[in-house]
Amino acid sequence: MSQSRSKSPYVSAAFFLVLTLVIGMFIVLMPLNGIECNIVFDVQNYAQKTIGILAFQVLTYLGDFYFWVMFASIYLLYVYFKSRGQLDSALELAIFLVITTALTYAVKMVFARPRPNCPDLNVYDSDIISSSSYPSGHVSRAAGGFLILSRGSRIKESLAATAIALVSVSRIILGAHYLTDVVGGIFLSLAAQRFAYISVSLLRYKMETSPK
Repeated sequence: MSQSRSKSPYVSAAFFLVLTLVIGMFIVLMPLNGIECNIVFDVQNYAQKTIGILAFQVLTYLGDFYFWVMFASIYLLYVYFKSRGQLDSALELAIFLVITTALTYAVKMVFARPRPNCPDLNVYDSDIISSSSYPSGHVSRAAGGFLILSRGSRIKESLAATAIALVSVSRIILGAHYLTDVVGGIFLSLAAQRFAYISVSLLRYKMETSPK
């Protein structure tokens, strides 16, 4: 592997993390809440008149913390005992969840953006706690998680993109997040996924080069 290619995950990880922080600073400095309230209200109102809210209350669990912890644990155990060829993927997913959880919590603490508080907006997510709104934890888990699982297959990648889009839209429709929260969650997830990939690569390299 060339030196430039070996550095690319580090560069892209830093780029996406910086982009997440830039969006967070933009949110703090600019009066976006009023504009974004209109977006949230319009999207929610459209969903109520067409598909309904129930479907999105179910789809949003594709980004739930406990869903991903359970899935990653089962996946890791299955791969370890039945399919060692996918061990790197299972390890990357597990490491990714740790990294994205830590980064999401840290960024939420830094920017402390309140959850959407818009006139006439209904909040349908009963799991919302008094945590900050930026970035979306559901989206950050779903985006990187599905990307890791879909790698190497065009069909899986298309399904992953669809799942990520549905989780992202569900967070807005349920009144849990602004649009920029979702965008920031995607960029943070991309950074976390690359950090996880780097960690697995380093672990694999250490195992292959260690004395037998």
